[in-house]
Amino acid sequence: MQYTSFVNVFHGSGNIDLPEARGIAASWHFIKALCGNTHPGALLPFGKYSVCPYSGGYSSGYGTNGVNTHLPAPQIMDKLRLKGFSHFQNSGTGGIGVYYNYAVVTPYIGEQQEFYDISGETAEPGYYAVTLSGSGILCELTAGRFSALHRYTFPAPGGKIAIDFSNDGLYNGPRMRGVASDIAVSAADSHTLHASVTLQDVRLHFVCRFIGDGALDENHIFRMTDAGSVILSVSISAASMDDALAESAQASFDFDSVRASASGQWNAALSKIRIESDDAAETELFYSNLYHSLIKPCDWGGGGFLWDGAPFVTDFVTFWDMYKTALPLIFTLYPEVSDHIVQTYEKLGESLGTLPNCFMLARNFNLESKQSRLIAVHMLYDAWIRGVKADWESITRHILRAIFADSNNDFLSGDCERTTHTLDMAENCAAAAEMASACGMHDDADRLRQLSGKWKNGFDPATGLLYEDRTYYEGNHWNYSFRPLRAMGERIALAGGAENFEALLDRFFGFTDAEDTSARFEGFNNETDMESPYSYAYLGRHDKLCAVLDAADRYMFRCKEGGAGCGAIPGNNDSDGLSSCWIWNSLGIFPVSGQDLLHIARPKFAKAELDLASGKTLTVLRRGTGAYPQSASFNGTVCEKLTVRASEIMQGGTLIIET
Repeated sequence: MQYTSFVNVFHGSGNIDLPEARGIAASWHFIKALCGNTHPGALLPFGKYSVCPYSGGYSSGYGTNGVNTHLPAPQIMDKLRLKGFSHFQNSGTGGIGVYYNYAVVTPYIGEQQEFYDISGETAEPGYYAVTLSGSGILCELTAGRFSALHRYTFPAPGGKIAIDFSNDGLYNGPRMRGVASDIAVSAADSHTLHASVTLQDVRLHFVCRFIGDGALDENHIFRMTDAGSVILSVSISAASMDDALAESAQASFDFDSVRASASGQWNAALSKIRIESDDAAETELFYSNLYHSLIKPCDWGGGGFLWDGAPFVTDFVTFWDMYKTALPLIFTLYPEVSDHIVQTYEKLGESLGTLPNCFMLARNFNLESKQSRLIAVHMLYDAWIRGVKADWESITRHILRAIFADSNNDFLSGDCERTTHTLDMAENCAAAAEMASACGMHDDADRLRQLSGKWKNGFDPATGLLYEDRTYYEGNHWNYSFRPLRAMGERIALAGGAENFEALLDRFFGFTDAEDTSARFEGFNNETDMESPYSYAYLGRHDKLCAVLDAADRYMFRCKEGGAGCGAIPGNNDSDGLSSCWIWNSLGIFPVSGQDLLHIARPKFAKAELDLASGKTLTVLRRGTGAYPQSASFNGTVCEKLTVRASEIMQGGTLIIET
């Protein structure tokens, strides 16, 4: 099966073009950008290299958007024009402050222009192509393990290729660009450029090899001898020029074979989940979202800037966006990158003495620290419970050091100013207690269990919600009040019991008080409350849970005409967060991060098969035509409360969901 044929690479790359919301969805309140901010660049699953058309658009460097937050995006140009083709991009993020788009390559004939009109734009997983309208230059991009590969076909003599090693970021706007420093460029020979440049306080080393008739001039511009094609291979290292040279020496310059290999690797990654559906639009939607769930993070192999050698996985932008759905999906299906992620965070613990929420090709390890507090503990727990291979005793010690660091004294001795940080830390302690106990660290486990009860300090007993007068990130106290906690029985009691808790949920999701957007679900426009529909599961109200998920599927995750498309993601896809959320919801199982737990809902598909990271296979079968699950069994055992353990499904088997 050619799963890549189902993928719309442009999915989520433009402003949203969703159906008119009806029912409860009509009351949901978008607070964030009205675009997905993905891009159609060429890359591998979790690949180091990405190469993408570059216009300076927000936020990936692709497209026509300017900075956008909660309104339709302002436009920086009336139609897509390109400056060239850049390396390394964010995927789906908003205003992170680090935007990459390094080593912008511009092919041209005559004098170099600032922008170029385009035609014939196409893309598929691992490949992108476009024609520059005025000159007729065909530009093709692909990516391999050891380099990004460009192929430019010039229809007439006079072809030139320039590389701007100083570019860091987007167009000239506030916080849109960094400042490159210490740029050193030299020609190793007539077809090879070496460059070193400091970008975001990280020294990067580039080896650029041109394969074709022509030569570099004194300004380091490659000049074609005649009409025809030239290959450009770009290898990059954050470790050393020797490392970049070693990568370049291993890179293939055969564009078509690298493209075919990229397609094969994408097909293998996408085939990890096989769905049974006769609906072409639904199939395209599924595999387009799965594709955009496998872009980040990026496995750099041995090319790091904090330590020598592998592992080095980067672009966790940020855990707040990724920890609930994106990373559990990776740990469930993809063993190699999962091992490397965990080993990278063990190395970060050793190098930094902490576990940052955001880790990019930048030396600022406190980016977006207000979003969450030490949420890497959830990530590591989720990997541990799914059987990722690592030195878990060493990692648990790093977790303990991070939890009991001076920076957490506000939580340890009292309460955090942000109630959401109190919840983060309390649940961190509960997860870490389980890990510490498994490692024989029983005194530490006891202390962590006591601290885990501090989640109660964030809630106002008078309302059953988090305290209103605290500071909240991209939402308010309503958005964060329905997080699935370990002690949900106590949480529901704190709200005045099941009836009162359900009434709060009904108001939040628009079953009641539909006109009051001050207490409203964000409608999957943002990651803030994407897991909150599953609070209904603790009340046994899977009918309402599935009503919310069905409304989201109908009105939030498809274009007006149905299916995938550039406008079919309801907000910033933030390092795969929204796409992976849709994947879990469509499968009818949803992970609760930091717990050995998945909730069961109604699958979209009659059958789905998942090739697990453990080497086993999980088959999810939907029986019946009802709107929500009535019962479920896993390997013949009834799933009490319509839940199943993550550790159990990793052993493989059959989950049957009766609707």
